[in-house]
Amino acid sequence: MDSLGWQIKHALRMVVSGSGAYLLVFSLGLQVDFSAVITAIFVTQSNVGGSYRVAVEQFFAAIAGAVCGAGAAALILPQDPASTAIALVIALTPLALLGARSPGFRVAPISAVIILLEGPGFELHTLTLALDRVLGVALGCGAGVVVSLTVFPARALSAAVETAGRVTALLARQMQILSRNEPSLRGEHGALAAQVRENLVRLDELVEEAEHERRGRSTRYSGTPRLLRALRRLRHDTDMLRRAGRDISSDALPASIATPWCEAAGSAAKTLRGIERLLAGGNVPEDFDTLTPAVRAYLGTLEDIRKSGEAATLPPATLRRMFGIGFTLDQFRRDIGDMIEIAQEVPKPRPGLVAAMKGWRSARG
Repeated sequence: MDSLGWQIKHALRMVVSGSGAYLLVFSLGLQVDFSAVITAIFVTQSNVGGSYRVAVEQFFAAIAGAVCGAGAAALILPQDPASTAIALVIALTPLALLGARSPGFRVAPISAVIILLEGPGFELHTLTLALDRVLGVALGCGAGVVVSLTVFPARALSAAVETAGRVTALLARQMQILSRNEPSLRGEHGALAAQVRENLVRLDELVEEAEHERRGRSTRYSGTPRLLRALRRLRHDTDMLRRAGRDISSDALPASIATPWCEAAGSAAKTLRGIERLLAGGNVPEDFDTLTPAVRAYLGTLEDIRKSGEAATLPPATLRRMFGIGFTLDQFRRDIGDMIEIAQEVPKPRPGLVAAMKGWRSARG
């Protein structure tokens, strides 16, 4: 239902953006309706930060395309298919290289093509066409940004926080699997790790868009890059623990260390779920971080094994795993502490209409 609601809102934004750009061009008495409407629809992204980013890219790409297209027309003066093809090569070569280096400029060749194919030679018509193309794109960018800010505005920051919550939930599921003290299902960890990877890629995009929102004064919060870095560290810690602690029931880890390891993994899962609730704006106990005492217990058991002489009887590979788990758990504890601090400071997403109605009904009931 929430997904359908988002799709309807986004479709409505695109409709308002395209029609609004056309009415703007008509009211100004201009002849740039095609470029303006297409650009406005393209600029209207799923959130404000994305609209800022695409608007800047579209505007500078239109300028680059207009300059290269008009320059090629001035140099070649195309009058026939052969000269036009040569002009296209000259105009598109730098634009293609620019688009290869910066994805935002991949639309620049379109402006050059429109100018070269519509303008038969370097006359006033060609120069006017170049200026009209830039003007139309500028008007479309403005219309798209205004609509994104006013019609059901969606913030990249809120989407980034929600995505961060999904990542912590997936990491918690991985740690919960490790705490079972039994071999995991084949591919179970791999599937979860793939989902974490996909969500982190999406979070990276949302963080960039949230930074565009901050620079556009749509939000004041500047901690989204730190949020992304913290989650990447937690993902790395989780992967390290997965490699070191998987299938412990079938390995040579002694029971004296396997038990505190499983308790630490379970505590990590509980703490990550607490962070997920914190990111979602829910209430959590002040002492929900159960990982720190569990890690201390593991390290204490490790020290007891060393002092008692039991370590001398264990295979070197087992000792490496035991101490590797201890080192990674200690790093995990510190990274969890940083993540808790970030989750307490980050702006929480507002609940949607459906969630708000459910909360109101539960409060009434």
